[in-house]
Amino acid sequence: MSMLDERTDQDIVSRLSKELDLRNISSVGNAYVSIDVGTTKVCTLIAQILANGEVEIIGAGKSKSKGMKKGLVVDIDEMTNAVRESIAEATLNLDIDIPYVCIGVTGSHIISTITTGNAPTMDGKSEKVVTMKDMDAAVENSRPSVENGQELLHVIPISYTLDNTSGIRNPNGLKGTTLSVNTHSVIGEISSLDNIVQSVENTGLKMGGMVLEPLASAESVLSAEEREIGTILVDIGGGTSDLAIFKNGKMVYTAVIPVGGFNFTNDIAVTLGIPYETAEELKIKYGRTLAIPEDIKSDFNEQVEVLITGQEDKRIFTKGDICRILNDRASELLRFVLLKINDAGLDTMPAGGIVFTGGGSNLIGWEELTHEYIPGSVRIAAPRDIFGIA
Repeated sequence: MSMLDERTDQDIVSRLSKELDLRNISSVGNAYVSIDVGTTKVCTLIAQILANGEVEIIGAGKSKSKGMKKGLVVDIDEMTNAVRESIAEATLNLDIDIPYVCIGVTGSHIISTITTGNAPTMDGKSEKVVTMKDMDAAVENSRPSVENGQELLHVIPISYTLDNTSGIRNPNGLKGTTLSVNTHSVIGEISSLDNIVQSVENTGLKMGGMVLEPLASAESVLSAEEREIGTILVDIGGGTSDLAIFKNGKMVYTAVIPVGGFNFTNDIAVTLGIPYETAEELKIKYGRTLAIPEDIKSDFNEQVEVLITGQEDKRIFTKGDICRILNDRASELLRFVLLKINDAGLDTMPAGGIVFTGGGSNLIGWEELTHEYIPGSVRIAAPRDIFGIA
């Protein structure tokens, strides 16, 4: 195990709380509550910190999402009911109060930018020892101005420059005359964020903080070494796919692609003329994102009978019909990913390659199809090393 992996879950909580300013997210004692209000489902997790510093999930709830489209709330009452159902399942048999929760957010309205700020506490004339106060002042000075209707979610330090030395991660205790910082700022629409918060607070809970979902996903599925050497994370959700690029341990770029698992299912439903629920079942049972190889072509031509509720006739398709539909949408998503990688200014793929997570990444063939569009290593990841999670 490398030194980079020698960290505890308590380290993760402490670092996230410090970097993202997550105040009051604990409920009682050492319990923490998080809610992911997604397009297809609402997930609630309740965790506690064990004596050895590790995180254990003590409650989990999931409900079908209603009232949301592509990460945006379109029906506040429906969304509130879905959140309430998820919380009720997570707190079943738990005797705890939950005054504050941490909410995961994403959506097509999320944008990011790289900003720079100087520490006004260092005048460039006299040498002094850098303090945390100086570092905080530089970060505060890097906060970008936002337009009306926008809200600044995160300002995450990437690296510092002390005098003429750049790329410093922690200048605390070093001597110099000037200090500046490059930060990754994440911005969202106030109305979209407020609607998500309102759907949670309508249940009687209060928001203690918000976390950009790609950042939370990275803590779950990427190793410290992957974040260090550079990795692209793509989280394929229900309504959107979140992309985040990590370098030197920090998230340096993020984007939201308006294509997710819903689009895959909807394509099958529309093309084959079947109900959405039936299309979802076909996707899960037979779905592939890559054409079946010639040596098992018979499987590609195998027929699938579908009974449509309320209709007497059976509908007959082949596995190849389903595969071709999914292949078209998956190829579109990968082209979007490649476009965002180019927008980020990457000349070459990072050493850690690209990591897919999220429900949509479970379709067979993601690795092979990705290699047709994007160079470098590819892997499919799921949350790891978390006690109590199903």
